[in-house]
Amino acid sequence: MTEVCYVTGTLFPPGGPAKSPVYEFSDGEFWGNMIMNDMKNWISGWIYWNMILDQNGGPWLISVPHGDPDPNQQHPVVIIERETKKVTYTGLYYYLGHFSKFIKPGAYRVNSAGGSQQLNFAGFQNPDGSIVLNIINNGDETDCKIVWKGRMAVQKLKKHSITTLKWNNPVSKV
Repeated sequence: MTEVCYVTGTLFPPGGPAKSPVYEFSDGEFWGNMIMNDMKNWISGWIYWNMILDQNGGPWLISVPHGDPDPNQQHPVVIIERETKKVTYTGLYYYLGHFSKFIKPGAYRVNSAGGSQQLNFAGFQNPDGSIVLNIINNGDETDCKIVWKGRMAVQKLKKHSITTLKWNNPVSKV
């Protein structure tokens, strides 16, 4: 999945932000679910279009033939205020970090199943055999029961959060 971002006036989700860039940490949940859903539908990589932009969502490209107007504010992963040099890491930064830090190149998605509409999750096996489970909690705080190889663990998930569990030395490859 490539070339995805908020673009003023066109690519905002229903009920989403009115303008970009978006400073609210809670916005990361929207992007985390997008990444998770794409990964569950067999993408092999996910790239966000804008890594670092200023407090105005720029600089931006103006190209009338390509539909890029002026202004063309967009939403980055990191926002840097031009005058104060203040750095803001967006919610997207932290959600994206859960995927990019723990799921290694060459990993593949493994079957995982469950029964809660507020949880969005997927499991992966890295080339070193480690198992990663990313869980997005889209609701109130809850306990999540994870059963694997006949063993159960209970993980408390904070409301509107992402949690990553990793098994470094699984008994055998899935």
